Amino acid sequence: MKFFDYLPAYILNHSPRIIAAFEMDFLRNLPAFQKSIPKGEKFTLVLQLGWSAELPEVAAELKERLSEARTAFPEARFIILANAPGEVEIIKDFCEVYLASHNAFLDPRRYPLAKEKNRKFDALYIARITPFKRHELAVKIKNLHLIGSYSQKEKEYFTKTISLFPNTAWSQKVPSFLIGRKICEASCGLALSAIEGAMFSCGEYSLCGVPVVNTRNLGGRDTLLPEFAVRYADDNADSVAENVEFWVKNPIAPAEIREGFLRLALPQKELVQDLINSIAGHRVNLPHKLNIRCRLLPHTQFLHGIRKK
Repeated sequence: MKFFDYLPAYILNHSPRIIAAFEMDFLRNLPAFQKSIPKGEKFTLVLQLGWSAELPEVAAELKERLSEARTAFPEARFIILANAPGEVEIIKDFCEVYLASHNAFLDPRRYPLAKEKNRKFDALYIARITPFKRHELAVKIKNLHLIGSYSQKEKEYFTKTISLFPNTAWSQKVPSFLIGRKICEASCGLALSAIEGAMFSCGEYSLCGVPVVNTRNLGGRDTLLPEFAVRYADDNADSVAENVEFWVKNPIAPAEIREGFLRLALPQKELVQDLINSIAGHRVNLPHKLNIRCRLLPHTQFLHGIRKK
C-alpha cells in the first residue's frame, strides 16, 4: 500500500539540506516543490542535465526556469552538473556549474566484467524505442540484441520500427540488477542518437568492459568514453554495421575499458564529492546515480524523499 507520493528528487543531506534532481524534473514541477519545501528554507539544489543544453532552445528554457526557481526559493543555492564542456561554457553565464557527467555516479560494483566466452551477440542497444534513439541505423547488424520499452503514445512508431528487425532479439525490459549481465553478452554497445543527455547506457557499457559504436552527437556521452574503446560511425546503417564488425574481430580486454572509464570519471566524481562535503560540513554518501530516477526501497524513499503535499 502506498502511503505517500514523492517528488522526483533525492535528499543527499538533511542538515543543511542538499537536494539532487534532474533539471526539468525539478524546474517543471516547481509549484509542487514550493508546496513541499518550507518557505524561506535555505538549501542547496544540485541539478543534473537530462538533455543537451548546447541547444539554444534548451539553454534558454533552463535559464528562464532557473530564474523562476530563484524567485520561488530566494535562499537556495543552485548548482548544475553539466555533461559536456560546451554546456559549462553556456551555463556559467547564468548559474554555478561544474563538469560532472551523470555517468560518473554509476556504482561500478553493480556491473560485472565481460568475458569472451559469454559473447552471444555482435551488438547490444539499450534504448527506449523512440525516434531520437534512431534504431533504424542498426538494421544491418547481423546479430543484435535490443533492450528497451516504448511509450503507449508511440506504439505506432514502435510497431513500425520493431518490424525492421525480424531476426533480432528484443527484450522489452530487463531488471536493473541484471542489466550488466546482458551487456556482457555483446561484443559492443550502440549509441546512435544525435541529441540527448549523457546516456547512462554508455557508462554501463564501459563499466562492463564493452566497447562502443557511437555517432556524432550533442549531450555529453563522449566525455567519459575511453578513446581507444569507441568508434564513430556515420549516420547510416552500413557504417554502423561495419564498425560493429570491427569490434567483433578486434576485441579489447574488458578490464582495460573499465579502467579507462574510471580514470576519466573519478576526477569528476571527486570534484562533486568535495563540493558536497564542503557544503554539508562532513562526508556525504553519493549513491548510485545519486538515487534520482531510480527505483528506491520504501525505507530509503521515506528517509530521503520529498513528500508531495
